Parts: sequence; structure tokens; C-alpha cells
Amino acid sequence: MRARWVAPYLLIPPMLAFMVYAEGYLTKTGFMGSFSHQQRTVLALWNATLLLSLAAGIKSCMFFSKLWGSSWFRNSLSLPVSRASGFWGPVVAMMVVSMAMYALATGAIIAALPGAPRFPWVEVLVSSCMPVVWAVCFGATLGMLTSGAAGAVLFSSVLLLGVLAGLPAEPPLQGLLAWLVPPVGRTMIMSLRAPQNMRATIMLLTHSAFALSVGRLLYGYGISRR
Repeated sequence: MRARWVAPYLLIPPMLAFMVYAEGYLTKTGFMGSFSHQQRTVLALWNATLLLSLAAGIKSCMFFSKLWGSSWFRNSLSLPVSRASGFWGPVVAMMVVSMAMYALATGAIIAALPGAPRFPWVEVLVSSCMPVVWAVCFGATLGMLTSGAAGAVLFSSVLLLGVLAGLPAEPPLQGLLAWLVPPVGRTMIMSLRAPQNMRATIMLLTHSAFALSVGRLLYGYGISRR
């Protein structure tokens, strides 16, 4: 909860404002004229999601890569508490901060945009917040595996791959590769086309749980060697 860990999130509002302005300009020029009002609202929400996912994942990589060398962590090992709290505590803290930023960003978008009749808020919000959850889980695992800078680069590459792989393209990902690449883009596309279809969201939740399990195993292995 230190200021230097929360400060990068302050860059999200101006970046989000620029993206929404750019999309508004493209809508006026006719480039996005085929998008319905509901789809433009979903796209605005996903702008915040992708920016938050990038920030949360990078910060998670940077934090967990410095976990073993931090003085507070070494001191916590002597406390009469479960050693697993050294992993779950930071994960929960980052998740809470990221979800709070997500709530603020989406709240601002919802307040700024005119309401759409019968908009599927529950499905869209659940789908759009899932990449943020995945970013924290995957970033924690990468932070356990490598340095902060390397983890941040790898995370950004995987996030970009996950977004691009879900865009309409020929041929689409098939076989094992379709399961290994996180379905961030597919979740976004399903939110635009059929918000009630939660298959991609459930798959991304599975990716998050798997990444968090691997991170916990790596943490347990590191603790056993100390």
C-alpha cells in the first residue's frame, strides 16, 4: 500500500481519457459507425480493463520478484503465523487495490456514458474484470520465476498475445495453443458479440487459478530452502 506501488495507477485516467476520445473521434468519422451503442459502451469498459491489467500485471511482477530480499518478508518469517501468508497477503492486497481501481474506472465510464436499455451489466462487468484478476495471478507467478524487468516484459508480451489471438483472424488458434494462450481477446470479443456466453470468461478464470497455484508452489519451494 506504499505510494510508490499505487502511483502508476494514476496514469490510467489520462490514458483512458485519450482512448475514449480517440474512439469518439473514430465514431464521428464513421470508422466505428457500425458499432451499436451497447458495443461502444462495452469497448469503453474494456479500455479500462486492458490498461488496468497491464499496470496490475507489471506491478505484480515487480513486487514478487523483490519478495525474498525484502526486510519485511524476512522479519515476517519469525512471526507465529502461517508462512503461506507471505504469499497470500500480497496477492490479496494487490487484488483489492486493482479491483478498487477497476471500480473507480468503470464507475466513471458508467456515469459519463448514457445508459443503454436492457444492458447486460452483470455479464459485461464480470467478463471485463477477469483479465485484471488474471494479471495479478500471472504477474505473481512470473515474479517468483524471474527478475522484475524480465517478468514485466514477458507479461506484457503474453497479454498482447492474448489480446491479438482473440481478434477475428484466419486461421484462428487451434489445438493445444488455443488452451495455452490466455483468452483475453476472446473474452473481449464475446463481451461485444454475446455477453451471455461466459465460456471465455470461465477459461480465463481457469488460467488465473492455474497461475496462482503455480505461484504458490514456487513460493512453498522457496520457503523450504530457507
